[in-house]
Amino acid sequence: SPQNLSINENDPFFRKVVNIPSSRKVKVVVVEEHDIALRHIYRTIGSKRLPSKGIKLLHIDAHPDLCIPNISPSVIVDEPYGMLSDLSIENWIFPAVFSKFVDHILWLHPPWSKQITNRRTTDYVIGRRKLTDELAVNIPEPYFYNEGIYAHRCDMESEVPFTFTVCTIHGASTLCNVCSDVTMNLLNEAFVLDVDLDAFSTMDPFLSFYSPGQFALIDKLFTAPRVPPLRLPDRGSRPPPLDSTCSTLEVFESASLAAKVVSDAHRQRLSTLLQCMESLTTSGTVDLSITPSLEKLDVYDIEALTSLLLSLPTETFSPSTYNHIQTAHALATSAIQEMGVVSASEEQLQLSLGNTSPHQDNNSEPPKVKLQRVDTSRDFFDWTSDSRSETVDNDLELMKHFHDLWKSLADRENYPLPHHISSAEEQAELIGGLESLLNRMHNPSLITIARSSLDGYTPTNQVSSIQMQFFEALRRIYGVELLTVALDYDGAAKDVQALRSMGFEISEIRGEVFRFSSSSVNTGSLLLSHCEASGDYRSESDTRDIS
Repeated sequence: SPQNLSINENDPFFRKVVNIPSSRKVKVVVVEEHDIALRHIYRTIGSKRLPSKGIKLLHIDAHPDLCIPNISPSVIVDEPYGMLSDLSIENWIFPAVFSKFVDHILWLHPPWSKQITNRRTTDYVIGRRKLTDELAVNIPEPYFYNEGIYAHRCDMESEVPFTFTVCTIHGASTLCNVCSDVTMNLLNEAFVLDVDLDAFSTMDPFLSFYSPGQFALIDKLFTAPRVPPLRLPDRGSRPPPLDSTCSTLEVFESASLAAKVVSDAHRQRLSTLLQCMESLTTSGTVDLSITPSLEKLDVYDIEALTSLLLSLPTETFSPSTYNHIQTAHALATSAIQEMGVVSASEEQLQLSLGNTSPHQDNNSEPPKVKLQRVDTSRDFFDWTSDSRSETVDNDLELMKHFHDLWKSLADRENYPLPHHISSAEEQAELIGGLESLLNRMHNPSLITIARSSLDGYTPTNQVSSIQMQFFEALRRIYGVELLTVALDYDGAAKDVQALRSMGFEISEIRGEVFRFSSSSVNTGSLLLSHCEASGDYRSESDTRDIS
């Protein structure tokens, strides 16, 4: 009778009910650098736990991570594993879009992140530039043309369509139209829940690294021109159309043409700056022009650029390059002072720097700068006592690095990197709002979590607490029986006990693998070594190469 009903926990049938097969569990992978998440996404595609196309990426982050890497489009498509080592935290998403694995990006951000305007679900394309074969997108926003990655569709080919949604994480009691878009677009779709812990508390690490004077020079040199005002077609005496879609298309086309003008000019400007920076390293010769143009820097730009380079630690560049910069700065300063007596015919001054004596090495140890990353830049450089560049190649790499970094940091007055160290109450409110949203969705196919603490974007004194709070939310949403956790970051062993005490199954730790799907896995190797083009990644059941 029902009154005498009892459950025998040793009964095999009972255990089949509560023990979900590993092939049906949702994997939760925790990484340090966010771009490592793409390796796990590709591996999950290879193991057929994610489809090979049509994936939706629910990207919870304080930064969009929507730059484009300087990688050939053919390499991105033909060598999906081989190109992973060339990605960084700000540019790992669009390669998956161009490869047609991901077709919808849904960026949910905290209230203090305003790098891209909120929007309901909108269609865009990514494709190759016809002239340069570089990848670009047609989203007419400052985030994209400031980086030089915007292109009008008339200048693109090999287009790949994708959908983009942007909304703010808000309290659990609020339901906005964009939230409805998110839930509707993910209905019955395979999606990856991708979370960066800096979405709950965010630092701008460069605030403590660059001075206001350095930021002013960066803004002067690398800020894109302002977009001209939108000009809609003149309808004359005709009444406005009844169909509002027509007006929307006209506004988008006007914004696209305005962005094209700005983007083309800014790309030329960025190219000119890079050429000048490289010339200080290679030939030691730069041109000074009294008349500014897109193709050449004027004396004021040269003076600002060399001032910015000289403000870096003395040991940054090799002695010869540092001496070139000093000489160029002195000559540019002198030219500015003598500008009133320069004849109109002398519009250019050739600065030959190759015969100058090398700068004497400074034996003092340079400051040790923690590796930084900008969501729209390359990985930062680590200065150590033996990091002085002694070759032209090293100096060129540094110049390219600073060029990419500074273009991402420019125009902080209008588009600063987000910075908001949140309180415990704010963190709980944001996690609660996200939990409310996820409770209205079906289960994701994969969950990736980026800590982002070593690069300075998640406060180091808060990252462990935020990580545990988020796992508590995952336990409430999905239950521990459904999830299996892989910890792919250095020092992960110290977090194992806390997660196990919460009931989570820890299947993998960096350096250790507790359960194997294939005898080919080497227990002595790191859990996540660099992926090679041949598909050298951890084997899963029914694994295949996605290339």
